[in-house]
Amino acid sequence: MVQVSWNSPCEEGNWLLEPGVGCRMWDWHPDNNDKSRWTGSCRASLKEGHGVTQWTEHGQSIDRFEGTYRNGRREGAGRYIWSEHDRFDGVYAQDLPNGYGTVTVNGTTLSGEWRNGCLKVGDKAVAIGVSLESCAVEPDYKTQTAELPDQATLK
Repeated sequence: MVQVSWNSPCEEGNWLLEPGVGCRMWDWHPDNNDKSRWTGSCRASLKEGHGVTQWTEHGQSIDRFEGTYRNGRREGAGRYIWSEHDRFDGVYAQDLPNGYGTVTVNGTTLSGEWRNGCLKVGDKAVAIGVSLESCAVEPDYKTQTAELPDQATLK
């Protein structure tokens, strides 16, 4: 387990401290040159409510999430952008796509009902936040999904 913080010690997991508002934020491969910014609020040192998280790596903007967090996890409608052309727009539950959503990766767009980070459309499968192997088993919903609001609210 890796723990990284620029301003104070982390307690567990792969967490770093966002210096602007003081939220602990998870990073999949933290490095001292990596940064993240959260525009929303914090509760108990975790992201809470609507806002934008922008990650930078070696001074370059990389991933961006626009949406809602509850107890530090993505929950409800959100948009995750990996690059100018690759993104996910849909509903999150317990930090994973869960409910209706659309993903565009490498020029291919797939839409449908996600279950616990997995989407199957015909012979194609996509995994976000979980291994692709975990999508081979037909998962049950872990939580109740939320309705996706009008796309205008995500802009």
